[in-house]
Amino acid sequence: MNEFLEKYADLTALSLTLLASFILTVVLKRKATKRLRAIPTYFLVFGPSGILAFIFFHLFENTFRAIEKAINGRFEYNFRFYSLILFGLVLAYIGSIFLKTCFEKCLNEQNSNRSYFYNISLVLLLTLPLIPITPIAALPLICCSISLSALPFVRRKQKSLKRRRSGDTSNTPVAQMVYE
Repeated sequence: MNEFLEKYADLTALSLTLLASFILTVVLKRKATKRLRAIPTYFLVFGPSGILAFIFFHLFENTFRAIEKAINGRFEYNFRFYSLILFGLVLAYIGSIFLKTCFEKCLNEQNSNRSYFYNISLVLLLTLPLIPITPIAALPLICCSISLSALPFVRRKQKSLKRRRSGDTSNTPVAQMVYE
């Protein structure tokens, strides 16, 4: 198990993120009442999926190592172990709320982006001070930036499609009517 954690845990977490994002995109596309763009939706849910997958492996590895030390009689409960587990649990909770916010955004249950930006700022606040200590702490920020870059492109505008189909050009600027 130690060999798996050292060599393949990150690759497995990345593969799990890619697969989970694909599955969540398919689920969101089927549940959505309004049209969603598939590729931006994929990248929107990539952020929280990545956070959850990598934090799962963080918690798994630290718990496994603690159990291994306890079996060998060398485990000591100290602040380092406590902070590693607490950090993972808090970031997993924020990631799950972030995923829920992405679902609400895609399913039109929420028009405001306030809670979306709030979740990103929580991840930023939690992980930014850790980057000088360990560079892997930048991973949740990278996931959030990917998700944030896809946010404006997720939903398609319905008004312009209806207006073009019906032939109503009363509110359309003259320059736009010429090019249509």
